[in-house]
Amino acid sequence: MLITAPLFRPVRDGEPEEVDVVLVQPAGFPDSGVFVEVAETLQGGFRALGYKVSVSANVLRFNVPVILLGAHLMTETDAYRLPVGTIIYNLEQIRAGAWAANPGYFDILRRHTVWDYDARNVEAIIDATGNRNVYHVPIGYVPEMTRIAPAPVQDIDVLFYGSVTPRRHAVLETLAATGLNTHVAFRVYGAERDALIARAKLVLNLHAYDNWGFEIVRVSYLLANRAAVVCEAVSTEEIDADLRGAVYAAPYDSLVDACASLVRDEPARRRLVEAGFAAFSQRDEVALLRQALSAPRPHPLTVSANHTKHLRETYLDLLARCLTNQIYGDPPFDYWSGGRFDPAVRSLGRDWPSQAMTMIGDSRLDNIRQLFAAVVADGIPGDLIETGVWRGGACIFMRGLLKAYNIWNRQVWVADSFTGLPPPDPRYAADSGDQHHVHSQLAVSLGEVRANFRKFGLLDEQVVFLPGWFSETLPAAPIRQLALLRLDGDMYGSTMDALVALYDKVAPGGFVIVDDYGAVAACRAAITDFRAARGITEAIQDIDGLGVFWRVPR
Repeated sequence: MLITAPLFRPVRDGEPEEVDVVLVQPAGFPDSGVFVEVAETLQGGFRALGYKVSVSANVLRFNVPVILLGAHLMTETDAYRLPVGTIIYNLEQIRAGAWAANPGYFDILRRHTVWDYDARNVEAIIDATGNRNVYHVPIGYVPEMTRIAPAPVQDIDVLFYGSVTPRRHAVLETLAATGLNTHVAFRVYGAERDALIARAKLVLNLHAYDNWGFEIVRVSYLLANRAAVVCEAVSTEEIDADLRGAVYAAPYDSLVDACASLVRDEPARRRLVEAGFAAFSQRDEVALLRQALSAPRPHPLTVSANHTKHLRETYLDLLARCLTNQIYGDPPFDYWSGGRFDPAVRSLGRDWPSQAMTMIGDSRLDNIRQLFAAVVADGIPGDLIETGVWRGGACIFMRGLLKAYNIWNRQVWVADSFTGLPPPDPRYAADSGDQHHVHSQLAVSLGEVRANFRKFGLLDEQVVFLPGWFSETLPAAPIRQLALLRLDGDMYGSTMDALVALYDKVAPGGFVIVDDYGAVAACRAAITDFRAARGITEAIQDIDGLGVFWRVPR
């Protein structure tokens, strides 16, 4: 079935729709700075249309439409984490053989809606990927991008910025040899580059390699700021029709002469500057975006926000039913259920299943789900942890939540002895006579818990195991911050050890969940004592008669 709902809803009175413009910026790679002005142009255009727009690097929110720049720089792992409905704005030149050079990027282009600045790229991408959802969205003009005033003295004759390949070096060396003050800048962006543009009589746009086309991605910012631009072009046919009078075009072998002529002829330079600005400023970015967003286009990958939410909730419903094994109904092996599966008892979390991954029941699983949704909605930072995991079901559900929300900057910490519960510690009178340690059913090995994660396809680098007694592992655990702290240690000592080590790492607005509060008096006593000692007065809220939670004040 094809989903025809538009990704962007029309802006109406009231709260504006949000749009995220995101740049891919690998660590130690500043060259994605070349896309910043395009991102700011999109920001200005969307704002003029009434959208609330953010520009960021490497931050992808699940529930906000995303325009992604620089996707060719993504790793394969990151590429598969892109939110459904992401629009890839291709700013690369697509030429013959490009597929073989970067197959990973073309796989991204195959799976997402694509906007492209160059009409010539559109057919090339469609031919290479089979994706028909590729659209020509030219780079336009917004007034905010006119922001460079010419320097009082323009002491640079020819400015070139970019990497210096052999064919570029040959031209630049010849320019300098003619006596022109030629300034070359590499990996210079922002205010420092703008200052150079202000000082330059002209800027040279020179291809890195043979057979490249007109580079409007670089030139657009120059035209918006009334810079005189000399562009390499075999013929003016290579340049967009509406911009052919906006730049001084010359073939490779004539670039030196073209630059020398324009540097000497100030009136010609002024005419070029004004013609360039006049032509480019007619490219109304607002109109271009309005056209790009105007009509729903049927395709199988872009879905509406409501449909995305439905898919997420359906996945989590099924995951919960599988974790409690209400699908097949395995018999319990506790000593009070008589070995008979009762769906009502299982739903309440009142038996010890023989095969299910969790014994906490529907309401306590749903509590994790609801609190995590609040964490995401309120922007609460931090990871998720359960202390005392049995077969790992609640932690598997936590990892499933991260997957469902397409979040990869949080981790799930899985803390357990993986050998069962400890004998009572004489220091804690409340644990005197506790018998949890004699039940072998409660001892589940680390290997088995890892295997359970793997069965659901959820064992990866976002899951961290902390094997050992809480008193020994939790104080030194490299956990920076927590959004959810779930305690399921049953005993006074286990509960207190976890609280002492971890409570101060819960972010303001985060949650503390206690699984055994209503079932085990010793656990309840630990909570009471810790809250009293810390002066915690936030209300304890009941979940299902057994589990409770409270929210850390913001």
